[in-house]
Amino acid sequence: MKTWLKNILRSHSQKKEAFLEELKRIYGHFRTFLRSREKALGLLNGPDGPPFDELAEHLKTVIDSLNLFSKECSLDLVRRFQELETRLRNPGGLSWIEWTASSGFPFTCPGAGPFSEKTVQGLPDLLDYTHELAIEAMFDLLDRFDPSWSKAPKVQTGLPINLHVIDLGGGLFSEAGKKVVRKEEILCEPLKAMFKGMYYPGITWSGPIGVNLKGLMVIMAQSTSRPEEDFWDKTYALLSGSYMNYNSRLGYHYNSVDAYLGDTAINNHIRFMFKGGAADDIRRNRRARFIGAVLEHLGFEVVIQKDLVDARFLRSSREATEKNLDLIGRLMGCSRQRDMVMNDEAVVTWHIEAFLRGNYGFDPSINNKEKELQG
Repeated sequence: MKTWLKNILRSHSQKKEAFLEELKRIYGHFRTFLRSREKALGLLNGPDGPPFDELAEHLKTVIDSLNLFSKECSLDLVRRFQELETRLRNPGGLSWIEWTASSGFPFTCPGAGPFSEKTVQGLPDLLDYTHELAIEAMFDLLDRFDPSWSKAPKVQTGLPINLHVIDLGGGLFSEAGKKVVRKEEILCEPLKAMFKGMYYPGITWSGPIGVNLKGLMVIMAQSTSRPEEDFWDKTYALLSGSYMNYNSRLGYHYNSVDAYLGDTAINNHIRFMFKGGAADDIRRNRRARFIGAVLEHLGFEVVIQKDLVDARFLRSSREATEKNLDLIGRLMGCSRQRDMVMNDEAVVTWHIEAFLRGNYGFDPSINNKEKELQG
């Protein structure tokens, strides 16, 4: 083999290894953060107040690990943690109640990502706020790297999503170096839960949805006038046994789901984002409001801006988190191309009601029958 070709191949291999190592390093910091935060909250829930030195050590690990992977970890937040740690190591004979009363609570922190600012009443609230910052940092992970360097294997899903997975450890049962893996080889609990919804009976990922001529003309005009956007031709997912970062940029749609699913409720989360569509601005906004209304019904905190839906579901049980990942899988499948039929506000309301009834194919005859049965 020519020397220059060997050098190119070696360079690509090194970039792949560096990419994977960096992702694993960041995920390791995230896991360290979760463990320390969990231990700190456990101490705070004790009946007689926490051991000051032990709590100080966990707070130090929380902020140090967060600072290693979160851009939203501000200097002000780091200083506040350092002050709390110093006061815990030198309490001056104060009881826990006296120490808490003199620690500067409450105060207001900027919102994590697109969400509203948070009023912090005490250390538990502060630790929850750091959790929200950590989620945003992990949610944006694939925006900071080029996943094409990973040479991630493709998953045989049978769906038109072109899914490629990057194993952070424990997310995939497969031999290293395989270019294609079966869906059954996925060990990641969040993705397995979302797959349940994506394959749910009545969910279709291809085929026409029935667009009238006027709507079709609007869509064609939009497709020629919109600027080129940054889309991939693949869907990528970072996986571990308990964690998933799923990112899809296909066509005019951008969909992302970041989730942690385990037995400890305070560590669980789902962070969801959806943006885009082929129709005009008004129809895309209507579809966004349909998705947002469904998510609010499921217990998510939701922010909608034009055609962008941001949502999060935090610190709930394994069962509740798993159920909502299933329902997100259903919502992702059945909302496909639905912006094209969002002709007025009544259609938005009808779609919300249809989804919540389980009419995932949006068959008008099913809703009419149910209305007749109800009354």
